[in-house]
Amino acid sequence: MVATTTTTIPATPVTTVPETTTTAAPATTTTSPAPAPAPAEVLLAAWLLNGDGEPAAVISDSEAIPVNVQTVDLVEVDGVAYMQVTASGIPDYGHTLSAAEAAFLAGRPRARTDFVGGAPVVGAGDVVDFGQDLGYRSTGCTDTPGSGYGFWPPGPACPTRQDWDVWFPITPVEAEVDATTGLGAMGLWVNGVAVFNWGDGQSWQQERVWWNLAPAAEVYDLDICPGHSAMGNYHHHSHPTCLAEQLGDDGSAHSPVYGFAADGVPIAGPWVDDDSPARSSWRIRDYAEPDSPTGCGTPGVRDCLLVDQLDASLGTTPTDRAGPTTSTAVTSQSGNPFVAEAGWFMQDWWYDPSLDDGGARALDEHNGHLGPLPGLDKPRYHYHVTRERRDDGTMADVFPYYVGPTYWGELHDNALTGGVDRRPGRGGRDRPPPGADDDMPAPNGNIEAAAEQLGVSVQALQDALGPPPPDLGLAAEILGVTVDHLRSLLPPTPPRP
Repeated sequence: MVATTTTTIPATPVTTVPETTTTAAPATTTTSPAPAPAPAEVLLAAWLLNGDGEPAAVISDSEAIPVNVQTVDLVEVDGVAYMQVTASGIPDYGHTLSAAEAAFLAGRPRARTDFVGGAPVVGAGDVVDFGQDLGYRSTGCTDTPGSGYGFWPPGPACPTRQDWDVWFPITPVEAEVDATTGLGAMGLWVNGVAVFNWGDGQSWQQERVWWNLAPAAEVYDLDICPGHSAMGNYHHHSHPTCLAEQLGDDGSAHSPVYGFAADGVPIAGPWVDDDSPARSSWRIRDYAEPDSPTGCGTPGVRDCLLVDQLDASLGTTPTDRAGPTTSTAVTSQSGNPFVAEAGWFMQDWWYDPSLDDGGARALDEHNGHLGPLPGLDKPRYHYHVTRERRDDGTMADVFPYYVGPTYWGELHDNALTGGVDRRPGRGGRDRPPPGADDDMPAPNGNIEAAAEQLGVSVQALQDALGPPPPDLGLAAEILGVTVDHLRSLLPPTPPRP
């Protein structure tokens, strides 16, 4: 029998009025400080709790969908404290369109066909609700009320209610063996929206060597927040600007908690102090200089891989599956043109330990550090959204964007993650809470159901599996799940297009 205790924590930290003592002569007043809120109270208070059932302004199904987080409870299982969060997966963003964003919409390479009327129907200064029709010719849903048609560019599906029930350990423990972040949900933002990692499941020529970075390859497939859905699961791959706006994070102080990764580690916004962004310790490989230790000897050529992206001193190894040169024009899945410049692929990056110098801005290979968090009186390990300032003063997202490529913390058996914990019997996604009934029903045994369970598109699942017979070990690592879990989701012979 598993001992389970549930405690509901208030949505805001408990405030204690300080005691005041006055002496006769001379008149002095001594005020004792209020006790700091317990860490659990602070962490639970970070969630955007919708206690009134406020519905989404646009998105609905058979009935109105409540936005943000529906419940947040402190639950103890066998002596381990968890945050249990239930959420719809639908935010209540209301975003004011900037002049730069309006120009980006109007200047899309395929604007004439991406928009029903050839141009967006909103402009600078307009306040846009999540799911509001911007004029896009959306292809992932029908033009019906509640679908969100017109808010998303052609390609991605429109989001649907997710009904998350997710458990995050209050006190994460550093993992003995790193677990990779995989495709699909690997955490939740504080509004209940899914956290996805850097990948879009696509690779150059589908050779599974040079993997796309979603924030770059999908820039024209994302909404203005920027986000989109996979199999109805709305998520962000990089800095969630609409959430930052909602949280009032303007860079004047340390960022608040934006969300939590599957290991329970908080994800803070980009700032560590006033106008001081956290600094990723990952660098772009130097393909331009022939003698560069991270390049391939010929300027602009990608025909070698780093032996270890965490240790560039080990050098490179040739690959017979070369990527495009850094000046090659490439076309995304949605038909938009790009140049595959250095930094386009995940394999273009390497961890530079010299940047992880112990300074207030420095982050480790997991994109986190031990440091202060608003509301806590002691330093706590946390990840950061990573951005850097361009020469023109604007901010740009930087790999690995917030977590990864591996988690800092240990993944519990109930973790919401596509991560691979390489110890037998650990990790896995869509598992019940510890001690609950593990006899979970398998999906319908078809490729569509398997993709939906994994939180990826059918195409991404098929690409990971490769031609029959599939290499389940490789596919599991690409998708970030265990082989046994992947096998349980698949039909005996996965169909191919």
